[in-house]
Amino acid sequence: MEHLERPDEVTWDERRLWFEETEGRYAAGGAETPGEQAVALMLDLQAVFCAGAWAAVVILAAAIVDSQGRETFLALDKKERDWLRRLRNSLVHLRDTGPGITMQDQWTGRHRWEKKARRAVELAFAALYRALAEDGETVSGS
Repeated sequence: MEHLERPDEVTWDERRLWFEETEGRYAAGGAETPGEQAVALMLDLQAVFCAGAWAAVVILAAAIVDSQGRETFLALDKKERDWLRRLRNSLVHLRDTGPGITMQDQWTGRHRWEKKARRAVELAFAALYRALAEDGETVSGS
């Protein structure tokens, strides 16, 4: 089996800065600080994001969203939460229609998967830093 190379330092730092800036935007909304378990999972999410392990990012982001409870899950934009759940399920459950990700995706589809991973990270932040408006508006992804 061939393996992907680790990202260079510049790429790692660009990803880390995007992750931290994105978290900062969501945290600035004034929501309560996430719990210890959520923060611990976010550390792993940041590590796999910086490494470019895109499928792992999607799976872990979905787990973080799920860990925040049904109320938070339902507060997210329906289209976004359905997208995340379908994508996560395609990665962790065998389907008759084929694999959710292929080796070809790992070599030639990385840019596409990075976009999906960034969207999943934003949904995880939306779930963690959920701040519902008083009129009941929902939090959306990106």
